[in-house]
Amino acid sequence: MDEIKYFMEESISTVDSNTTVKAAAEKMRENSISSLLVDIGGKYSGFLTDVDITRKLVAKNLDPEKTMVSSLVSNPVISIDSNSTMADAYGCMKEKNIRHLAITEDENIIGILSIKDFANYYHNKHTHENQEKGDIQYYMQSPISNIESYETILVAAKKMAEKKIGALLVTEMGKAKGILSESLITMDIVAKGLDFSKTKISSALNRQVITIDLGQSMNQAYQLMRENNVRHLLVTRGKKISGMLSIKDFANYYDFKFCKKINEEDKVKVYMQENLEAIPETMTVLEASEIMKEKGIGSLIVKNSEEFTGIVTEEDFTRRVIGNRLNPDKTTVSKVMRSLCKMDENRSMDDALTLMHKNDTKYIIVTSEAKVAGIISLKDLTIYFKHKYIHADNMEENNND
Repeated sequence: MDEIKYFMEESISTVDSNTTVKAAAEKMRENSISSLLVDIGGKYSGFLTDVDITRKLVAKNLDPEKTMVSSLVSNPVISIDSNSTMADAYGCMKEKNIRHLAITEDENIIGILSIKDFANYYHNKHTHENQEKGDIQYYMQSPISNIESYETILVAAKKMAEKKIGALLVTEMGKAKGILSESLITMDIVAKGLDFSKTKISSALNRQVITIDLGQSMNQAYQLMRENNVRHLLVTRGKKISGMLSIKDFANYYDFKFCKKINEEDKVKVYMQENLEAIPETMTVLEASEIMKEKGIGSLIVKNSEEFTGIVTEEDFTRRVIGNRLNPDKTTVSKVMRSLCKMDENRSMDDALTLMHKNDTKYIIVTSEAKVAGIISLKDLTIYFKHKYIHADNMEENNND
């Protein structure tokens, strides 16, 4: 039951290519949708999206009442058969770098599938599964591009087009006031016929800022997004804004979490540190901390003869030595070390993250054929996710859709 036909939007909203962009935006606002299929002489020529309207019309300060839809649509409709799976559909979206697909049956378009539909599908399918708290930091967009509320919509649209981003954090005297998105620009500015060069951003913000703490799970974040009917969330660490989550981040997350096969480049053996620093159980905490400082590392493997028996970290020294007022010059590492958390080198980096959360640790010993081969740290995971997910798998909201 994973076929697209069970999850697509069957109601198809269309617009004639000779319609003005303002009229098209009014239709999008009326139906609360982000795209329209463009009809030219009875054939669909492409999608008109809020991305197109923001970047190709507003950012160029064109008149929506004089600009025709046809001038903004330059790409053909990408379609996929209704019997294909949702995973196939998302793979097509990533390959083509788009957010909307036309769903066909016998070469006739019978529905539309958006990135939001994909996120909803996987959220509903996997919502019962345990979600790691704190995983938001690996998928959120950071740093965030911001703009002051006194700027005009035109200035904002130009900035969004230049950076190829779908939303800006709106600030006022350094404080967050809201999120300006392409959807808001389309529905509340273009559809209402407001002047882009004169309308201040502050006058367009009509929703409160929805935030979620960095320590919560992606599942909780998506539930919050659905409850408040928004497409963006601000991520906070205490009172400070750390990042932003959008609907496409959730689609990428669910695909990465539940659909991705383990490729060689995703295995822990690629990222592990092979040169382990080992110390005897009889070494004092003071001696161990001096080695950490000298080597610029945050952990040491503890051994008894030739057998690895535990691990000590900077955190252990802080909590178990200083916190308990122990004398570091007389306390041996055997008194404060923790047991080793191990995993095979052919497991995925995503598995490593899960194991870290489960065991409340920042370090995992990597084994090869049951022998210690290296170590993976939380820092290694952060680097991996930032490069692999955000840069490689992130779908740009570009002019293709």
